[in-house]
Amino acid sequence: MKLEIGYNSHIEVRKEFYSYPGKLDIKIMYLSDLHLNRYSGEAVQKMIRIIREEDPSLILLGGDYVDTNRGLTHLETLLHFLSSRENVLAIPGNHDHFFGLYKIKNRMQENNIEWIENASVRICIKGQFITVDGNRPGLDQNNDDLKILCLHQPINIQKHPKKYHIALAGHLHGCQFVFWGNKKGLYPGRLFYRWNLLKKEMGNCYYYIGKGLGDTLPLRFNCTKEILVIHTKKEVS
Repeated sequence: MKLEIGYNSHIEVRKEFYSYPGKLDIKIMYLSDLHLNRYSGEAVQKMIRIIREEDPSLILLGGDYVDTNRGLTHLETLLHFLSSRENVLAIPGNHDHFFGLYKIKNRMQENNIEWIENASVRICIKGQFITVDGNRPGLDQNNDDLKILCLHQPINIQKHPKKYHIALAGHLHGCQFVFWGNKKGLYPGRLFYRWNLLKKEMGNCYYYIGKGLGDTLPLRFNCTKEILVIHTKKEVS
């Protein structure tokens, strides 16, 4: 167990493998809860290094990007790096509404990052079609090879009719303090928040909850900051 204090602590690459009947063999990266401020320059350089090393086919940005105006400068550094990549999609988090949604959205779009708040987009990777819904479950029951729901705040996706292969969310930061964990979740946060867990199988969908990359209060115990990478693989029959 480890106590981490400060804004530039270790970032873990959490790797998950998802096997399904489709044909895609790709990496999906989810980054959420950056909470950038004046001290976040080193953290952003770590993120850039990890993205370069992992080289994902699809990057999903899950919200809560900046806490201060100084943090906006570091966000611009990250976005400038991402601007040359294909298939980078973004949604806002609750802090982005407080900070100024237009500031975040404008900078995303200036750097060729597709803003998918309450929208459904369809992209093609390696000849296969992927639907990504942003921050709201859709209704269209298409037959695309892979259907993804990208959220900021976790919700009960079983209440919605559309079926997904993969759902992703953040927001909870693992509750920043983890005294013990099991398949049901990370505790004691799981006692108060239903979705304070790492992953959950829900029918044919795998629901992944990220612990985030930053905090407004920079204090964590046994709860390493993380970038989530999901490697999809064709299911072997």
